[in-house]
Amino acid sequence: MSYSWEPKWIRKKIAVAEGIEIETCYDASTGLMLCPLCVNVSKVCPSTTEPTTVIPENVPYFFSPEDIVYHMKTHTKAIETRKLYTEVEIEEEEGEEEEE
Repeated sequence: MSYSWEPKWIRKKIAVAEGIEIETCYDASTGLMLCPLCVNVSKVCPSTTEPTTVIPENVPYFFSPEDIVYHMKTHTKAIETRKLYTEVEIEEEEGEEEEE
């Protein structure tokens, strides 16, 4: 009996809604999937036919497309809560202050 996991990642398109597909890494041995926003799919699973055995660290694994969609929505919520711009105060030039 083996206690190690050797994934067989292949690139796969998964239908998540009518007409909407995401391209992600799918493990042929366990059925696990990776979030395409958390992982560079081109590096982990560059081929649709030749499996790779890379084990990505510190990334979530998912069993269903619904779980991936829910997780991807959390990425957008994180972006919404951050400021996408910074407010900059424009200081008056010293020359204008001296003239007054």
